[in-house]
Amino acid sequence: MKITPSHRLATMILLTFLLLPFSVNEAKASSTDYGREFGLLVHQVNENLAVPKAKGQQVLESYFYGSPLKASAYEAKQFMSQRDFLLGFEKLRLEAAGEKTILGDGLLYPLTWLNVRRNNWLPDTRLTYKTMREFLYRYSVSQKHGGIPYFEGLVLDKDEINTGNYTSINQVRDINGNLSRRMSELRRLVRPTKDQKLLLASLVDYAASFEQLGDELRALYHPLNILPDLPDDIRQKITEYDLNNVLDQISYNYSRNNANRIHNLITGAMQLNGRVFQPDEVIDMEQELGRDGWGIYKYGWVILGGLESWQFGGGLCGSATITFTPSWRAGLEIVKRFPHSVYYRSLYPEESLGLDATVYRGGKNLIIKNTTGSPLLYYVKNDPEKKEITMYLIGNSPYRNIDIEGPIQTAWGTYKWIRRMEGFDGTVVEDELVTRYGLMH
Repeated sequence: MKITPSHRLATMILLTFLLLPFSVNEAKASSTDYGREFGLLVHQVNENLAVPKAKGQQVLESYFYGSPLKASAYEAKQFMSQRDFLLGFEKLRLEAAGEKTILGDGLLYPLTWLNVRRNNWLPDTRLTYKTMREFLYRYSVSQKHGGIPYFEGLVLDKDEINTGNYTSINQVRDINGNLSRRMSELRRLVRPTKDQKLLLASLVDYAASFEQLGDELRALYHPLNILPDLPDDIRQKITEYDLNNVLDQISYNYSRNNANRIHNLITGAMQLNGRVFQPDEVIDMEQELGRDGWGIYKYGWVILGGLESWQFGGGLCGSATITFTPSWRAGLEIVKRFPHSVYYRSLYPEESLGLDATVYRGGKNLIIKNTTGSPLLYYVKNDPEKKEITMYLIGNSPYRNIDIEGPIQTAWGTYKWIRRMEGFDGTVVEDELVTRYGLMH
């Protein structure tokens, strides 16, 4: 595997003087008319379309080997992902150079991605005809100038670097763990070959870069950096349990509630503040609300049998709703949940329409399971001046990305939400949550 050196400030300053023609001449060039020789002459209206797998593979083969294109490639049903493209590119690049790799796709992909990131070749996270053409153009320009990173006027445009692919500190940590194990295997070899020595040197270099990437992600996403004024006990737990992500959050303005409901809502929600739940442990809302006894709550208005009634604990449904909404959006398993029979838009936020929950002592309950695979912390912050309470879920997500779509009205009083959860291995799990209300106000 080719070793790509890191380019530090001194190198960049030197390049400014040595490669001035690059910044002048290449700045005038454009990738828009590039690629016709290997089948990437794309009409402008089609350049943002996804690329079929067969087409993308044939473009890569034509780029490296000049192989002919087949018309049937345009009819392919499956589309090429960024991962497919980068793996195909790296394998063909190594093959064309007469090199080989003993790495599997699981480790080859992040190393390839890091090399691409260093060289500023890939301008976007989504693979389209335009980004594929731009990638090959940038790579070609880089090779013409001795393999240096692609610069726009010798200034690396950090906004174009594909940082969106790794957003999890834990994911990068896992990659570094794999690198460490592979390096240990190579170091234990009594008589390593030349290729194995080169590979070890590459892995050492990559490990240092992924360590740096972890530091960047920590600055961007770590709860200690993005949540201001955290109480000392919460900060201590985040550090103690090694929690690296704010999984989700919700803010609720309670100004339209009466005094008793406000008291119950805040008191109930604060029962979860600072609570840490271990992997596979359940959050039993009724149990959490009653941890300090039920004498801490007051009477308030509740919906009972579809009617308003003055009952003990009125307003605790607000505590359940601001617990359920971010928990579902964060990908947790919902063991038991009951929505309101009547939804009051004046009392509950629009973002909770179809994502609300009720709790009534001895009756309806909310039960959530921690399926993140690591400890989970609930942090609740109340702002009396804004009359707003916010609940944060802090932990380590097992997902690269979670897409939430909704509310989608499917009938009168019926709303659907869709949750798509993409794992770090590329697998996608999709489920739906359907909520039906008897009345809406």
